[in-house]
Amino acid sequence: MEPRRRCEAFVATRDDVRVITPRSRGRISDVWRFRDLYRSLVARDLAVKYHSSVLGFVWTLLNPLLMLAVLTAVFTHVIKVPIEHYWAFLLSGYFVWNCAQQCLSSATYVLHQHASLRRSAAFPSEILLLSAATAKHVEFAIEIGLTLVVLVIFHHHGVPGSLLVLPVLLALQFILVVGLMSPIAVLSVLFRDVQHALPLLILALFYASPVFYSADLVPESVRGLYMLNPFAGLLSLYHAVLFEGRFPPAGQLGWVAVLSLSICGAGYVIFRRYKSLCVEVA
Repeated sequence: MEPRRRCEAFVATRDDVRVITPRSRGRISDVWRFRDLYRSLVARDLAVKYHSSVLGFVWTLLNPLLMLAVLTAVFTHVIKVPIEHYWAFLLSGYFVWNCAQQCLSSATYVLHQHASLRRSAAFPSEILLLSAATAKHVEFAIEIGLTLVVLVIFHHHGVPGSLLVLPVLLALQFILVVGLMSPIAVLSVLFRDVQHALPLLILALFYASPVFYSADLVPESVRGLYMLNPFAGLLSLYHAVLFEGRFPPAGQLGWVAVLSLSICGAGYVIFRRYKSLCVEVA
């Protein structure tokens, strides 16, 4: 058998059989060819999460709602953050942060979780990251939908036009999160210390991001440095659109777009460089 033919791998899908060569596995465009596998992995992630659970998806809402209640009580009656309708402000950004931290945490085990599948079948490893991020964003879409209903009825008493920007924010959020997941995924395989260090970094990032306070409360002398945190800009945009009901400044939106795309590009370069090594190590 010729060397090249020995390297060929065959992957069966629902509709046909596709031939994958080592060269084609390096192209991100091949992700679209494996959309059936991508959909299956997303459905599997959601099914496994709620398997044998009596309340099912309710747990996805119950945990963050409990944290929202605690934070609202603390920062309304104890520390007293100077923001009117604080519950609405908190609701406008907390689910965004909750989705992001779950995606980052999942990046530490997603390559290990599918190591046997990755060794037995040839497909772009990017699908594992994208499916993990998509599964979390499916839950987020339901959460943000319920959030919109609550804010429209009890906070805005109408539908603000700024909601037209929401799809753009969702796209930027997905791009940013996938960009951050990419290096975390490969580093978690190569260095197990990442799994221990990441929770600490996420906790630090939580306090360094405008989740339970407004970015306007950050002193102007350090606000420029503060906005280098990619979640600072993104959460400020969500607060403007969902809480304040206004269109965000174009400059701020453009900055978050550039930052998200840059992080995604850099993250993918790292992932592409080490993904083959991760298949052998995981």
